[in-house]
Amino acid sequence: MRSEKKKKTEQKLHWDGIFAEETAFFGEEPSDFSRKALELFQREGVREVLELGCGQGRDTFYFARNNLRVAALDYAETAVDTLGEKAAESGLSASINVRAHDVRQPLPFPDASFDACYSHMLLCMDLSTEEIAFILGEIRRVLRPGGLVLYSVRSNFDKHYRNGRHLREDSYEIGGFVVHFFTLEKIRRFAKGYALTAVDRMEEGSLPRDLYCVTLRKSVNANEGETTEFVNPVKSLQETSGAEAESKPEPDPGRT
Repeated sequence: MRSEKKKKTEQKLHWDGIFAEETAFFGEEPSDFSRKALELFQREGVREVLELGCGQGRDTFYFARNNLRVAALDYAETAVDTLGEKAAESGLSASINVRAHDVRQPLPFPDASFDACYSHMLLCMDLSTEEIAFILGEIRRVLRPGGLVLYSVRSNFDKHYRNGRHLREDSYEIGGFVVHFFTLEKIRRFAKGYALTAVDRMEEGSLPRDLYCVTLRKSVNANEGETTEFVNPVKSLQETSGAEAESKPEPDPGRT
């Protein structure tokens, strides 16, 4: 347990150092996932969004510039400081509420505070299964009835899956970063208290990273979950059933 806590502390320091060296580590342009999320938010009339793992704010600013109010959380103080400074310089401080927070702790908001929650590659960081379940439970608590959750995670089709140093579960240390890879079965298990309305796959970056993009809607009963058909899968997922995709992931092609 002590070594695991040490590793998590090392990961926080690692991210703080990276964000201190570069003020736009992931670039200034919003992610493709945030563009898809905004389309859904606009259709659903979303106004207030909770963003977990905001980093230096490339998606935060995209939402704020499109008339959403964003509460943006990250545990890296250097990223939060940068985002706050950029928000003030851009005249968006009224639309962006940024603060440092570790999502393994209860969210610092009352029940039913947000229309939606957005998270891009946060849940696939150095988090255990129990911690991810806790986070999704806290998200459910702060969502309004029928609220949306959109999150992306590294998939078991990713080129780095089962590469690097295995730590626990489906977590591997790759180039100094800890990645928790997801399967469809894991996504279904985490949907307790939600209607699982969509799981898409997309690629991002030059590696590229292979992502599951998940859409959940808060259910009335916290102990029930509903699953609908998965939509917009990439070709490789169309050619196999969900069970085959989980039990027989693509062969590991090696690190790039």
